[in-house]
Amino acid sequence: MDAPIHPGPRTSDLLALQPQHRSEYIWEGQLLTTTFRARRVDLLWEFLSPPRVLHPRVVHHLEEMGFYRIIRIGRIQLDYALITDAEILYGLSADGLPVLLPANMRYYPREAYWDMLHMLTGFMPEDQEVASGVSRIQLVPIRDHLVQLHDTITDESEEVDVQRYTRPLLLLPFGGVLFPNTSGNLVSLRFLHHITRFEDTASYNWGGAGLP
Repeated sequence: MDAPIHPGPRTSDLLALQPQHRSEYIWEGQLLTTTFRARRVDLLWEFLSPPRVLHPRVVHHLEEMGFYRIIRIGRIQLDYALITDAEILYGLSADGLPVLLPANMRYYPREAYWDMLHMLTGFMPEDQEVASGVSRIQLVPIRDHLVQLHDTITDESEEVDVQRYTRPLLLLPFGGVLFPNTSGNLVSLRFLHHITRFEDTASYNWGGAGLP
């Protein structure tokens, strides 16, 4: 029988921090029989599970911005080892403006992103521990906020309230579907810049930006 392939490099001269990395367990020959799976939090699909449905006014905004197909398709099994054609799969535009930030926003402190979140969604997390780095925030408190807000969206709701509901709703597919991270539970508040004005959102190249 052939010897198993060595799980790591033959020399660690250039890997000064390797002893502190989680992969050290594998390189030392441990966990070789363990099957690892990526951690993904399906908070969007849990939130939209029956009997909860989106109000038609919210659906209208999502359709106008080009994101409703993601929700209409629902949970699917993607092969993340391959590059997914986001334009074909989700109907997102592969043309238009690049999904970039204005130069000044790249240097915003965390407080500036949280102020933007509160201004555009009416939501301000009570626990600072849900933040990660300067601009990222956990998806769980966003989902919980939407649960509380969901039944308040009616035909009589003010347009500003419908938009304040739609923006955090979009953060769920941004963090969990289009731009997932290794934790599966974080989203960058920088995307709020691109959904500030709903009439501008569809003009961005979301298909290109969402490619893994």
